[in-house]
Amino acid sequence: QTRLKPMALSAVASVRAAPSAHRPHASLRPSTPSRKSSSHGQTISGMAFLSGLFAFGRRSRPSSTQVRAKGGWPQSFVSADAAQTLREVRWPEEWPYTEVDFSRQDESTDAGFYSQPRICTHVDDHFIATLTKHYAEVFPTYPNARILDICSSWISHYPTEKTWSHVSITGMNEYELQQNKQADDYSVRDLNENDPKLPYDDASFDIVTCTVSFDYLCKPLEVMKEVGRVLKPGGMVILSTSNRCFPTKAVNIWLQTGDLEHVLIYGSYMHYAGAFEAPEALDLSGPLSRMGFQDPVYVIQAKKSG
Repeated sequence: QTRLKPMALSAVASVRAAPSAHRPHASLRPSTPSRKSSSHGQTISGMAFLSGLFAFGRRSRPSSTQVRAKGGWPQSFVSADAAQTLREVRWPEEWPYTEVDFSRQDESTDAGFYSQPRICTHVDDHFIATLTKHYAEVFPTYPNARILDICSSWISHYPTEKTWSHVSITGMNEYELQQNKQADDYSVRDLNENDPKLPYDDASFDIVTCTVSFDYLCKPLEVMKEVGRVLKPGGMVILSTSNRCFPTKAVNIWLQTGDLEHVLIYGSYMHYAGAFEAPEALDLSGPLSRMGFQDPVYVIQAKKSG
């Protein structure tokens, strides 16, 4: 299911000192070295590092997909591009997934998987710069915003020019969260627990972000309902994704589908949560992404109703 380009690994598993990259899941993000620690003397378990090094790679679009979700979802709902796919989708009447869609190759505890701090990047510099630019366009529309970054790590990819008042983050690895210089507070939180609650009051944030991580959540609908709960009316959730993952921890439906299906999957979480306006998809990938030389950049976002 996962294809590794020989030296596409450089953008994934090599330890970088520069502050770039969100890890697939810090509130559910596999761990590879965290920001300044690994490149400045942080010792990484050899087996843990090699496991992450060879597991996390670019995925090719599957030529054929095992349809496990109900009614041919999401493969038969894809249109020409990301924006059109989400704009024109006719949602199934019921939640279109089965329990097996959210099972994983590695069902061991996530606490163990994410216990090793990883200060590194899991998407390339183009993805990071593009996402930061998008945030720089959206954040000022919510002056003095309170922002929550879930599944976070040592960096949130927010703009350097601060237009917000407060940033809270959740993640799996406390050391990584402590290194996040844009966060005002953090909470260690395993969102794959039986009761994936966010430790915040109702309507307490203007924006919630999650970078390349929702594909690791086994209870994505419950988590998205929590996102809706903590957002203020009119607030925005912004999910971003590319074509990389740790296949042993990504959910099955993600591994069995391609980029446009992923857009539908993320959009469906917002739709079935029942708290949001119609989600929209943005394909922010550049020409080099379409040629396979850079990571593609997809953003799926929606405003809370009300």
